[in-house]
Amino acid sequence: MIAVTVLASSLAAACGGGSAAVSPSAAPTEHSVATSSAVAPPSAADTTPPVSAPTPEPAPQRPRIVQQPIPYPASRKAQIADYARRHYGVATWRLAPRAVVLHFTASGAGSEPGVHALFAANQPNRGELPGVCAHFVVDQDGTIYQQVPLNVMCRHTIGLNDRALGIEMVQETGVGAHWADQQILHRPAQRRSVVRLLRWLLWRYRIPVGNVIGHAMANDSPLFRDREGWANDHTDWQAADVAELRRLLR
Repeated sequence: MIAVTVLASSLAAACGGGSAAVSPSAAPTEHSVATSSAVAPPSAADTTPPVSAPTPEPAPQRPRIVQQPIPYPASRKAQIADYARRHYGVATWRLAPRAVVLHFTASGAGSEPGVHALFAANQPNRGELPGVCAHFVVDQDGTIYQQVPLNVMCRHTIGLNDRALGIEMVQETGVGAHWADQQILHRPAQRRSVVRLLRWLLWRYRIPVGNVIGHAMANDSPLFRDREGWANDHTDWQAADVAELRRLLR
C-alpha cells in the first residue's frame, strides 16, 4: 500500500553440492603396482556406486504479463535519480533488485485502471517527486499488469526503492490489513498469479525467499536505509501473512 491522497486509502534480492575428487598422489602408479606384494580385497568404498550430481531444477515459467507501462520519460528518471541521491546516496534511476515488497492497493475492490492512472499521474508524494508507482499490479481476476521496466526504480516503499521491486494487489483494506491479506491468499486466481510471478522474479534475480517482505515489514529489513530519516507507516502485508505466502514459493 503506497501512501497517496488521491485514492480512498494509501496505495502504495542466492538461493550446491559436489563430488569428492581423488588426488593424483592417491591414484595407483606403475611403480606401486610392480612393488605391491599382495592385492588388497575390495573395500566397501570400492563397491559403492558413484553418486550422481543432482539435476538442477528447471527455471520457473514466466507468467503471462500484460504490458501496461506508465509514462516514464527522462524527466521522471531524473526525478527518481535525485530522490535516490537524497535518500540513499546513489544518484541513479537504475534498479538491481535484491528484494520484493508486497502491497495491496487499499483503494476498493475495483480493477487495475485506476491504479494505473494514479501511477501515471506522477503527482508529488510527501512533497517530493516523482510520484508513487509499482512495477506490477495483480488484479483480482489474476491478470498481471507490468507498469514499469524491472531495471527502473519506483517509489513504493520508503528505504527500499533502490533495492526492491514492488507488487501491488488490487484489494481494499476492509476491516484491517490481516483481513485484506487473507482475502488475496484465499482468492485462487489472484494468489496463483502472485505466486507464479514471485517464483519467476526470485529465479531471475536470485532473490532469496526471505527477501519477499510486506510493506509493513520494510523498516525491519536489513536492506532498509534512508538518509533523510523517513520510515514506513503502512500495515499492508503483515509478517504472518507473508510467511504463509512464502511457504507457497518453496
